[in-house]
Amino acid sequence: MNRESEQYRFARVEGYQTTLAHLEEQFRDRAVDLGEMEAAVAEHLGKEWLCTPWRKSESERAGCREGMRLAGLQFLSQYRGVLLNPFEEAVFSRDW
Repeated sequence: MNRESEQYRFARVEGYQTTLAHLEEQFRDRAVDLGEMEAAVAEHLGKEWLCTPWRKSESERAGCREGMRLAGLQFLSQYRGVLLNPFEEAVFSRDW
């Protein structure tokens, strides 16, 4: 794997993990509606500079942006499922 694609991949993972941790912390232990979550994700994605400021190359910045978007989409889809059908989500998430 060449160095540029490796750095892109690392930046993508960092962007994903950073964004997901931020969103989970922001909404931990409180009831919110889906609109509020969508607004928070959009706001966070608008703050790209928060992602990984030590990443300087354009390919690293692109990887970070992609990781941020993936985390936002996963976060919303996960909680959208819980909000729309909480019983089904609770049943399938148990460790039997």
